[in-house]
Parts: sequence; C-alpha cells; structure tokens
Amino acid sequence: MMIRFVSNKFGFSLIELIVVLIISGFFLVVGSFGILKAVNAYLGQKTNSETVYKGQLAMIRISKEFRNLTAVRYGQARSTLIVYDIYRKGILETHKLSWGGTAGDPLLYDDFSSNGNPLVDSVKNFQLEYYDTYNDPTPALTWTGSTKMIGIKLELIGTDHISSVFTDKIAPRNLP
Repeated sequence: MMIRFVSNKFGFSLIELIVVLIISGFFLVVGSFGILKAVNAYLGQKTNSETVYKGQLAMIRISKEFRNLTAVRYGQARSTLIVYDIYRKGILETHKLSWGGTAGDPLLYDDFSSNGNPLVDSVKNFQLEYYDTYNDPTPALTWTGSTKMIGIKLELIGTDHISSVFTDKIAPRNLP
C-alpha cells in the first residue's frame, strides 16, 4: 500500500512573497524617479514663470518712469545707469536707475531718499540706449537735446540659467 501525501496549497510560500516584494520595490524606485523628475520640472517652470512676471512688472515700472521724465541728467549709450528728473505731485524729483554690472545683481531704483530699492533681482544684463528717431539703427553716444527715444534691454536669469529678455523703446512725453 502506498501512502500519498496530498499537499494543499492555499496561499503563498515565503520565497514567492519575497520575490513579489523585490519586484514591487524595483517598480516603486523606478516610478519615483519619474515622479521626482516631473516635480522638479514643475518647480523649475514655476520659478521661470515668476521670473518672467517680475521682469514684466519691472519693464512696466521703467516704461512709466521714462514716459514721464522731464530731463536726463546722466545718460550714456550702452550704459547701466541713468539719472533723470520727473515730476511727482507737482514736485520735481531726481531719480536714478542703475545695475551693478555683474550677473545676479539687482536693478536698483533710487529716489535719493534711501540707499536704493531693488526693482528686480537676478539681472543678467541691463542696458540703456538713446535714439534721435524711432527707426534710428544706431544709438547716440550720450543723451542730448535731440534725443527722442530710450531703448531698454533687461535680461533676467531663471532656473537652469534660462534667460528671459525684455526690450522696449520709450518716447518720453514731457521733454522740453
């Protein structure tokens, strides 16, 4: 008479559980790298969009200032500094817009009542040019009585050294 051993397999063996856990762990690690990459891309895009927003606000402020200026006291072509006069509430004030010239320095707005307030930070390049006419291809060397336009170039540094460049030409309305 032969004895038969009948094995009832209801469940998993320890080896099967370990193999499933190892495979699941591998998929989790690989998936987490994809999720991490997506999160970093989102954060970088968010930072770059904030940089663009700050640049747009700075250009709006600069455009408003330059449209209303009455005289330029100091201005040279391809300069990073301008000193100008502007009326505020009927009072003539002198203001200065300057950049240190090193990438990452802020663009400073100074009304000579403080040490200069940052208008925008993370500036890679800031340059002013002066034109006698709107279509003039070459800027004048300095601000003169015949100057009619101020060219502005503002470049900001974003995430992964992605630059956002803003340019504009402003015709001051209150020049003599």
